Amino acid sequence: MYFVTKGGSVYHILSDARTGEAPCGVRLSRLELLPLKDGRQTRHLLREKPSDIPLCKHCDKSKHW
Repeated sequence: MYFVTKGGSVYHILSDARTGEAPCGVRLSRLELLPLKDGRQTRHLLREKPSDIPLCKHCDKSKHW
């Protein structure tokens, strides 16, 4: 899963669904985590990689480890 922060300039890889944390350390808020627990997609939480928004450079580096 992926998520976009409120600014929406980059997207992040969701590495921990329990805490809503990305590999780079950015986290979803508790309010944004509620739909995830229900299995729903929102405009900030996406199942598929968004094609029109670039991946966070830190998330990109961490996925190559």
